[in-house]
Amino acid sequence: MKCVEINDENMYRYFDRLVYDENSELKKWPKSQRAAGFGLRGFDIYSMLGSKELLYGREDAEQQICLLDAMQKFLREYIPIEGVDKLLVNNYGTIENSIFFEHDKSGNPVKIREHAKHQMKNAYLGSIMLLDFGYVKDIAENIYEAESSITQYLLQQAVEVLKEGKKDFAPSRQVVLEQLEGWSYKIFMLSSMMHDIGYPLEFYLRSAKHLTEFPPYLKMLSPTVKIPFSEIKVLLLDSQLFQQINHEQIREKYEKDNHGVLSAISFLMHFYYGGKIHSLNREEKCIVEMSAIAIYRHTDKLTDYSRMVYRHDPISYFVRLCDDLQEWERFLVQISNKHNYLQCNHCGKILSENNREYVCTCGRSYTKITQINNRKVNYICLCDSLVLEKDKYSLKITLKFNLMKQIEILLDDYTAVLKRQEDLEKVKTLVEDQNIKLPIQIDYFLSNNPLFIIERMISESEKSEEEIKILIEQMSSSPRKNNLQKFFYEYLNIKKKENYFGGKLNKNRLRYGEIVRRYVKEYFGEIYSLSEILEENQN
Repeated sequence: MKCVEINDENMYRYFDRLVYDENSELKKWPKSQRAAGFGLRGFDIYSMLGSKELLYGREDAEQQICLLDAMQKFLREYIPIEGVDKLLVNNYGTIENSIFFEHDKSGNPVKIREHAKHQMKNAYLGSIMLLDFGYVKDIAENIYEAESSITQYLLQQAVEVLKEGKKDFAPSRQVVLEQLEGWSYKIFMLSSMMHDIGYPLEFYLRSAKHLTEFPPYLKMLSPTVKIPFSEIKVLLLDSQLFQQINHEQIREKYEKDNHGVLSAISFLMHFYYGGKIHSLNREEKCIVEMSAIAIYRHTDKLTDYSRMVYRHDPISYFVRLCDDLQEWERFLVQISNKHNYLQCNHCGKILSENNREYVCTCGRSYTKITQINNRKVNYICLCDSLVLEKDKYSLKITLKFNLMKQIEILLDDYTAVLKRQEDLEKVKTLVEDQNIKLPIQIDYFLSNNPLFIIERMISESEKSEEEIKILIEQMSSSPRKNNLQKFFYEYLNIKKKENYFGGKLNKNRLRYGEIVRRYVKEYFGEIYSLSEILEENQN
């Protein structure tokens, strides 16, 4: 069995090895002959450090800059298309800092997760799947079968490039497959790294609409700040996006300011406006055209009647799959009065705040002496990592949602996990019956019922309830031990009561939200202590 853990720390190490190690998986494809003459001009990549440091902190911001530098080298050596560097290295991070703090008219946070670093994470996950788990070969074989107009176009272009300058030459199946493998990887990487470049534009268009409704700006601003679709269509009519996708569908997404179509059109306009597309060779043009389609399709609505078929467009399929799976360490920002939860080392309870004084039930108290009031920026993220496990029959992808974070979020947002669960169920549907050579399975645990979360903690520790009672009994006598025993006894009793907090996932916030919040607040310290004991005594 092959097992790989996917997280941010491993991502930085992976790309460093992939790009700079001469013996990496990339060595199977020759570097471009034009690599030496390609490079970023007029933009200092390190000038982005400050804007990234603002929300990510110095250490991670520096790692992101190093990552972008590595990806620039990757593009320079394997996809040296003039202008791509400007799309990768830009001031996205500066704009994104504003997007993070966006609120609606009622003052509610829009709850937008990060997108700039997220694009690199998609490329990382996909690169692992394509190279380390062999999916790039399966993609090439499906393109070779040419069951759709998109795969037919890709196959035709690959064959034509192989035949260039060779009269009456007919490349073998193996030679074509090797060509398609390289192209598929390059198209995937480019489209993954660029798939959300239109998101700042979607944010701008939302902001523009709000500004036009501001009374002092009457007649000074027009809500129609976007170029009409008819003009876009004229400019991009020859592109494969407009050749392969129904124009009415593109128009509908464009008029709704969908960031998928905005990203695809922005990407294509970089090459079509001014005619740069005509200076590209056949391979480069194909990579640009197919990347635009994958970028466009990553926001397609999937229903029971309209699903993405892997064999018809395998590259777009993997771009969409990796985008939907990218949950680990992907946060959204919220501003609130939420304070830190401090645990009393004496009795194990959390301290409650009452008019600047933190008080524990054991009688100890702590006074907050800072005089300047503050509201905190909270980074909301429940998923720590993703694990890929391959056996001879399938690839199992497990999303590791942190159990204590699922407990903690119940104090502030009872329905937080429901959106994640809804999205992941769609991913499960996406991978079902797709005729992929190595079938994909999705596994995760999410709940807004504290009893189910605690039960999961226990099952993952492989300890029985009786063994846990013994572990608690072995603790030295103290108020902390007494409180933990009381909590565990209460947990076992409540668990016997059917639907005390509802099912595993509950939408009825009015019925269960407040009693769940009260229960978690009462026993948050004890649940944390239990998780520590289970972790310390893992089998």
